[in-house]
Amino acid sequence: MTGRTLAAVALAAVSVGWLDPHATAREGSRLYAAGKFDDAAGKYNEALVDQPDSPLLHFNLGDTLYRQGKFTDAVNALQQVPGSDTDPGRTARVAYNIGNAKYRLGQAAEGSDPKAALGLYAEALAAYRRAMGAAPDDADAKFNHEFVEKKMADLKKKLEEQQKQQEQDQQQQDRQNQEQAKQDQQGERQKERPDGQQQDQQQQQQQQQATGAQAGEKQDGQMSKQEAAALLDAQRDQEVRPDEVVKRLQGAGVAEPAEDW
Repeated sequence: MTGRTLAAVALAAVSVGWLDPHATAREGSRLYAAGKFDDAAGKYNEALVDQPDSPLLHFNLGDTLYRQGKFTDAVNALQQVPGSDTDPGRTARVAYNIGNAKYRLGQAAEGSDPKAALGLYAEALAAYRRAMGAAPDDADAKFNHEFVEKKMADLKKKLEEQQKQQEQDQQQQDRQNQEQAKQDQQGERQKERPDGQQQDQQQQQQQQQATGAQAGEKQDGQMSKQEAAALLDAQRDQEVRPDEVVKRLQGAGVAEPAEDW
């Protein structure tokens, strides 16, 4: 092949590329349809280098990023789509997809940061309202709006119940702390009682015991003075005087033996 022929072939290849400036974007769309979202995103970004203001490329890139689960990047790409009063269909599609991405972000944040999730749900609702304003007959936007509204209501109710439970738990904890503090104060007062006071109490107890003993109170294992005196008198009454012994002997008969041995 001569040099002239090679130059002609090269010129033909360049001409084909020039004649099809959307070849990279089309390749991105083909990859997107095949589910190869990483490759598709690369192609769309490559095409945006030459067409940075293309609404279609930004829109397609946003959709591709959404499919990858990169919802924040998807919102950023979709927000680069220029607005147009003459194309309400495009405005509705962009707003609808932004609403979907915001909802997914809120759903991911609900477990760790419910308040942030509520804010993202509110942004999703605003996007769906823009979509319904641009395309009043869009049933999908209406359905999603109602769905997210219910999600917000359920989440708010859940947060209110959690807040109420936390307040009740805090009140109970405060009561327990107050009761414990009261018990601790009573214990400290007992520890701070002077030793002299304790000795006085011991002396008073000893004096009471001594006084009781002197008054004839019965101690354990001992007789009181009253009991001892009563016992002595009883013994004296039972004793027989000598003259009474004589009298008893004089008046007593001798018993005869029952049998004679």
